[in-house]
Amino acid sequence: MEKDNAEKPRPRLLGEYLPCSKGSIRFAMQKKRESKVKGNQVKRIGEILLEEGIISNEELQNGLRRQRSDRLALCPVFTSLNQTELSAISKHFAEVSVDADQQFIFEGEEDPSMYVLVDGQLEVFIHNDSGEEIHIAFVRPVQPIGEMGYFQGGTRTASVRAVTPTELLVASYKNLTHYFEHVPHVAHAFIEMVQQRQSETNRIIEDADSDDASLLEKTLQ
Repeated sequence: MEKDNAEKPRPRLLGEYLPCSKGSIRFAMQKKRESKVKGNQVKRIGEILLEEGIISNEELQNGLRRQRSDRLALCPVFTSLNQTELSAISKHFAEVSVDADQQFIFEGEEDPSMYVLVDGQLEVFIHNDSGEEIHIAFVRPVQPIGEMGYFQGGTRTASVRAVTPTELLVASYKNLTHYFEHVPHVAHAFIEMVQQRQSETNRIIEDADSDDASLLEKTLQ
């Protein structure tokens, strides 16, 4: 869960992988904005370009595969994979869009999926015994989300919502098991991240409990 503002490599946009002009990309973006303003279904840039006959389905799928590989290469868990491995694992991921303020991971619910944030910002939070929210962290690209559920049978240990319009990659745990358990450099990075985040979460919860105890003590005085 990123807490600093250090400059990191920017995930490339889909248009940079497609054999079409910048003018075509601007045209598709304008159509997307118009759909949003009118309250119509908002389609992805690639879908619009395909519908308009500007690119072929093969060109779109090739562009998406290359983009997924490059995006996963920026994720700390997968950064050690070579291009062939990235291309293979990228086939298990799909693109997901989440609107601002939309919650898509719910604490206590089952969802055997891992996400990778590639654009936007997320907030991770839990609820205490009183039902109050405890902020855990803000997450920025390019970071995995939902990794702790891998060791909980898919049951979520925290909730996550989008702070801004967000783009994610999502894959089922079962399709990632080989990498997490049999590819040493990925397994090491994965375990290290889980342990670090668990430690951070425990510290935040302990601080929140301490604050609640102090407030109660003052109230009773």
